[in-house]
Parts: sequence; structure tokens; C-alpha cells
Amino acid sequence: MIGSTYPKRAAGLVKKGRARYVNDWDIRLNVPDVMNFTEETKMDNINNNLGETKEMITASTTILTERKAPEQPVNRLFFSAREWAFNKACKDNVGSRSFMEGPDGIIAEAYMIGNWNWNWTEILTKPLILPKNTLHTFTFWLNGGENDRNNEVCRFEIVFNNDHENRYTYNLNRNFVKPLKKVNGWELYEIPFITGDNEYTELRFVAQNAPMTILTAKDKSAYADLADTVDEFEGERPQRHNIIFDDGWPNDNWYSTKNLRAQREKRMTDKQNAAKNIDVQNFDFDFRMNPAANQPNPDFISGKLDEVSGVLDGVSGTLGGVSGMVGGLMSGLLNGLFANELREKVEAAIKLCGTGNTDAITNMVMDSLNDRLDFLTDQIENNIESMTDQIEAMIDDVGGRLDDVQSAVEEMQDAYED
Repeated sequence: MIGSTYPKRAAGLVKKGRARYVNDWDIRLNVPDVMNFTEETKMDNINNNLGETKEMITASTTILTERKAPEQPVNRLFFSAREWAFNKACKDNVGSRSFMEGPDGIIAEAYMIGNWNWNWTEILTKPLILPKNTLHTFTFWLNGGENDRNNEVCRFEIVFNNDHENRYTYNLNRNFVKPLKKVNGWELYEIPFITGDNEYTELRFVAQNAPMTILTAKDKSAYADLADTVDEFEGERPQRHNIIFDDGWPNDNWYSTKNLRAQREKRMTDKQNAAKNIDVQNFDFDFRMNPAANQPNPDFISGKLDEVSGVLDGVSGTLGGVSGMVGGLMSGLLNGLFANELREKVEAAIKLCGTGNTDAITNMVMDSLNDRLDFLTDQIENNIESMTDQIEAMIDDVGGRLDDVQSAVEEMQDAYED
């Protein structure tokens, strides 16, 4: 350890690529920055010991912040099946190397290692001589490596100078390491590591209790236009996709795609059945869903609209009855009563007075009709009063029917929204 610093300072060094986290409390500086950090520590000690002024402290800080850290080179490595082989120290290796179609539709060479049993299987590279103290990335496609018992081994390891006890281990199952992409069951990984002051580097893949397949990959930028295709039941299955199955999962298990889709459809059907038979007050409203479109049945809605139309026809009939009463009253008064009696009175007056004495005929007719006119006036008033009562009752009936129409429409709308 060469010194201590504040957490914010440490986070800044890591963010700028000048250091990396060893654990939650320690960082390891990259070699080009060790001299800078050491020099900075010495300057701080000198300032503290000699009690320099604020101006001198500010000047020393400015010098340090103006110094630009050199950009750290990245050495990119990619999986190539021909450069890997089974670890001869493992007696139970299971697997093979073969060409297959990758997630991008291109045929490439891959290694399929491990099985559903306890065969511990490793493939590894020859010892690699990589640049020291350099950031590297290792990119590959991965498929499988999980089982439904959650007891599998699916690892990537880095061993420096054959020091197996201090190896770097990356668990590639159960989302311990997040992939960059997921395409048709394949997951793209890019593992970063720094070689440090190590002469030799060896890369390994380890599998047990679940077959895993490692495929050649390109730089992640080459797949920028390749859309992710995430498993629709990823949150429900106990293991991820494995290419050894036609569907990616065993067809006879509950978590096969066919069975999970059937379970989902059953849940949807049960939910629809629970929404049936909604009783709407005073409207006999039975709401039924159309399973094919998950929408209200058009024939049912049409029937309810016909009921509303019937209510409106009743309103129209009531208004027509009012008009008929008025017309009948006028026709009865003029044609049925007044016209016939007037004709009879005129004919009787002509017989008594002669056709030439019009004044006598008029007076005689009016005198004989006075009593009748009083009677007709009383009858008209009585009929109008009775008809007014009926019209008011009809108006109340129309208002009630319109309220029924409004209630029916609102209840139908509520049921449709539900």
C-alpha cells in the first residue's frame, strides 16, 4: 500500500481509467499513475511538515491537476475454438468442437462442453504472453450453462503464471455477470481484466451439471444493429436457453414454451370468465366478452341498442297520441257536432221565414243555437282540462323513459370499460 485517499478521489481515479477496484475499500493504480500518486503523496507530506502557505498548496495542486494521465491502451481478445483444448488434468472431460450457426446467422466454430451429470470439464488456452500492466477484454458468445436444480458450474477463469490459487473467477450463470446482448438464446460477454506484472496468462472455461457452448464472437460494435430477443418467460423459467433442445428447453417439463403459453392462456381465460355476468340494475345487462378479440360482443351491443331504440319509439308514440287527441277534439267539435246542428237550424229557419228574409233567418238561428253554444263551450273547456291532465302525465312518462335510456347507456358504457 502506498497511501490513502478519499472515496470521492478514488472513484474519480477509477472513472478516468487510472485505477481499478480491488475490493470495496481498496483500489490499485495503473502503472503510469503510480509515479503521479507517489509524487502527489510526497508533496502533501512536504506541505504538511513545513507548514507551507495556502498559496504554495494551491500552486502544487494546480501542477498536479494540469498533468494529464496517458490514455490506457486496451488489448482486445476474442474466443477462437481452434486455440483451445481440453484440460488433460481433468479425467472426466465431456464435450466436442464443431461448427454451428451463431446468433447473427453466420456459421462459426464453437466448443460445447459439460453435460447434465457431474463430469467436471475444462477447456483452456496455451500460456499466453500478454503485455504487462495492460487492460484486456475477452469477448465471446455463450449459450446454456444452467440447469433446473440450480447446482451447475459455469465459469470463466484467468490464471497468471500458473498460480491457480490466485486465479480470477467469473461465474457466468444466474446473472452474476451481465451480458452485453441476448439474441436467440445466445449471450454476448466482454470480460475486462488487467495483466498486472505477470509474465504468463492462461484462460479457462469450466462446466459441470449443465452443458454450455462457447462461440466465436466479434467486437461488440459489430452487433450494434442486432436486436436483442429476450426470452418472454425469462422470469419464470429455472434455467436459461440451451441449444441442445429444439425449443431451447425440454418439451416434457412444465417450463417448456408450449406449457408456459398454455398456462398463460388459462390465466387469461379464467380472468375473462370472472368478468362475465355483470348485472346492471333495471336493464338486464349481461356483459359477454369476445374471446378472439377480447372486446364486447358486437351482437350483444346491437341488441342493447335495439332496446334503447324501442324506448325511444315509445316516447315517439306517446307524443303522437297527444297530437291525435288535439286533432280528434277539433274534428269532433267542428264536424261531428257544430256542423250538423248548424245545418239543421238554418233549414228550419228558411221554412218559417222564407229565403228572402236573411235577418230573420240569422236571428232565429242564433237564438236557437245560444244554448247549444254554451253547452259546447263548457264541453270544450272540460275536454281541454282533461286533455291537459293527460298531456302532463304523458310528459312525465316521456321524462321517465328518457331517464331509462340515459341510465341504460351509462351502464352499458361502464360495463364496456370494465
